[in-house]
Amino acid sequence: MAGQVDDLGGGVYKKRLGRNLYRSIVLARGGRNWVYEYLFAKQDLANIGDDDLARLRKLAKAYEKLTESEVDALIQQSAWKEICHGIKA
Repeated sequence: MAGQVDDLGGGVYKKRLGRNLYRSIVLARGGRNWVYEYLFAKQDLANIGDDDLARLRKLAKAYEKLTESEVDALIQQSAWKEICHGIKA
């Protein structure tokens, strides 16, 4: 949560990284998990399009429906990689 973040609505956030040279699209899953979905260089893409934003909002909503055991299974199957666990903001 620390750092420069734009709330794009529907659980989709754009976070500035690396001295403002990169962007990541982060999806919030019910306020419990944050999923780094997409990383791109600012020089390659200024913003995501409306169609992509609509798809990302739909994906964030789907992530919100996942149970903790489903999230654990995604991590165990290496579909997701956990980079941080148990840290409170």
